[in-house]
Amino acid sequence: MFDESGRGLASVSRGAREPVVNRPTHKARPDDSLLIDRDLSLIEFERRVLEEARDQRNPLLERVKFLAILGRNLDEFVMVRGNTWIAAPCATRLTRALHALLRNGQRVFQRHLVPALAEAGIHLVDYAALADDERADVDRRFTEAVLPLVAPVFCDTTHVPDAPNLGLNLAVVIHDERHEARLALVRVPDQLSSLVPFTPSGTRPAMRRGPLGSAMTGLAMRRGPLGSAMTRCEHEAFVWLDQVLLANLHRVFPGARVESAHLFRIVRDADVVLAPTSADELPDRIIEAVRQRETNPIMMMVIDGAAGAAVIDRLAQALSIQPETIVRARAVLDLKRLWDFSRVPRPDLRYPALVPHVPPRRAGGCMFAAIRTGDILLHHPYESFQPVVDLLRQAVDDPDVLSISTTLYRTDRGESPFVEALLDAARRGKQVCVIVELTARFDERRNAEWARALKAAGVRVFHPSAGLKGHAKTTLIVRREGDDTRRYVHMSTGNYSSFTSTVYTDLALLTCDEAIAADVADLFECMTSDRQTPILRTVLAAPFALRAGFTALVEREIAWAARGEAGHIVLKMNALVDRAKIELLHRASQAGVQVDLIVRGVCCLRPGVPGISDRIRVRSIVGRFLEHSRAWYFRNGGTEEVFIGSADLMPRNFDRRIEVVMPLKDRALAHRVRYGILGIYLADTLSARELGSDGRYSRVAPRPGEPGVSSQRVLLDTPV
Repeated sequence: MFDESGRGLASVSRGAREPVVNRPTHKARPDDSLLIDRDLSLIEFERRVLEEARDQRNPLLERVKFLAILGRNLDEFVMVRGNTWIAAPCATRLTRALHALLRNGQRVFQRHLVPALAEAGIHLVDYAALADDERADVDRRFTEAVLPLVAPVFCDTTHVPDAPNLGLNLAVVIHDERHEARLALVRVPDQLSSLVPFTPSGTRPAMRRGPLGSAMTGLAMRRGPLGSAMTRCEHEAFVWLDQVLLANLHRVFPGARVESAHLFRIVRDADVVLAPTSADELPDRIIEAVRQRETNPIMMMVIDGAAGAAVIDRLAQALSIQPETIVRARAVLDLKRLWDFSRVPRPDLRYPALVPHVPPRRAGGCMFAAIRTGDILLHHPYESFQPVVDLLRQAVDDPDVLSISTTLYRTDRGESPFVEALLDAARRGKQVCVIVELTARFDERRNAEWARALKAAGVRVFHPSAGLKGHAKTTLIVRREGDDTRRYVHMSTGNYSSFTSTVYTDLALLTCDEAIAADVADLFECMTSDRQTPILRTVLAAPFALRAGFTALVEREIAWAARGEAGHIVLKMNALVDRAKIELLHRASQAGVQVDLIVRGVCCLRPGVPGISDRIRVRSIVGRFLEHSRAWYFRNGGTEEVFIGSADLMPRNFDRRIEVVMPLKDRALAHRVRYGILGIYLADTLSARELGSDGRYSRVAPRPGEPGVSSQRVLLDTPV
């Protein structure tokens, strides 16, 4: 089956019966009443993250980490969606919801987690509550490790300071030797841990806890000397770094009188503007453009509500802050700094260590031989990422491997075994081609640096054409075998990152199926040449024919239902936003097709609307691992088909990104995904929430007398 141009749409059912599509005469175009606002849906996801911090079934330090995740997510929401959010009709509702999440996060930490941490022997003490010898210990640490990193900047008529994005700052009013009032900005050093350890006093009868109050302000989480000291601290007693800095401002401004000091933080727009340039100059231009973020417009400033109008006005003028973006708060919150608690060396307060399965066929030995015996499906993090690294390393070492082509969207933040193998292959003279995406948000600089290193090693480096983002995760290895060559393919729903493979759920296929390999080779040729459209027959790829291919698969299911067959679609993804696909799923529901959606984050489809979406169920799983895998199941009149790929159901994935979605041709692997993975998610009664027609999520509960099912726990315990 091809599109009208005859290009790019894979056969949706090789060898399967294909009924004539009988389209319903009524088309229920989803008006706004049938859709859930994208940003409000994202806020709902953040509420689910907050619920995990409340959930006492989760280990204590994991609950703290969920709050840190919430803080990071909310910062990104403001940075990425700020312009859209401020202009949205529901802007007031969004603002209230955002502030409520921050307040509730603070409340959960202060009322529930701090006492629980103290019970577990991890004490967070206010600076004001320290004993004299404890305060002396903390002040000594400040003088040695913090003070050299503190550099105040004065706001005056001749100098406009650049306040860094995120983190925590102090607006300090001082009177100098001439008794003149001056406003200075002090950055709380974000290269240090936000937790300062101290040795509890020998005279202290019991660890005391002061109220958090303004201590619930924060800074970015990069560890330095204090962070290292934290891991060596025998007593697990800490005070916030910003409180220590506030108490020691007289050392920052010697000879001056500190009149007042107020905590504030700013969040800037995340957009990066890149001027047209040549491919050779693109990495350097990207690095330059990323620096713009530190001077981008400020989307929001949160400042201590005790600050006077004069201080706020002077600060707003110095930083060019619009009045409507200023939020006066009882406490300046940065929940991200709670990441530092996740590094406290208490494994008894965390999830058990992850030990990924490595089935025998993939453990050691020749990966090429293993793949030739049959397709291999990897389910990360339950199954190790190591076979992927092993395949690439063996390709580097194998003299019969002629070429390696791959895509790079995100990879490890530090050393990357995947990229190091590519560099090694190029140094050994192999033909290596890498499609590097330079506009992966917040990873632009890292990818640009990898692009420069790869090119310097002799790798052929390409970047997607303007207007497209390379989001596919695919590798093609060409190997000489006797008088012929064979092509091996790795395709994943996730990135080439050994770290995220331990915390994200993803599906990956290793195959030497020639039809799939031919399509992948055609796709790489398209990405590295002037060809506009690849000729694909098995693989679905965006922006070429993924939209039409998905439509054909759903239309086929509608046609089966029209003939009296049971229709069933199961889709797992990160986000569902595309209006046309929502309309299509509405039509499937109206035709009698059962539609089960497993959507981790944003879902704009409103389920359960009578006559429109009453056969559609939507559930979300939030747990230990980030649900990142994408999989599609279609009953297809009993000839079931399963696809995995890199695309969500969003306009950008269909129209503005290079995406790859592949069929699982091996019946056993398709059955495993449908019943051994998707089926387990649909049976979850402990971690799942179900979306109601009102746009709110409620927990799924087991039936009376039945044991609860946690999908991630079942998958951890199930041998492959």
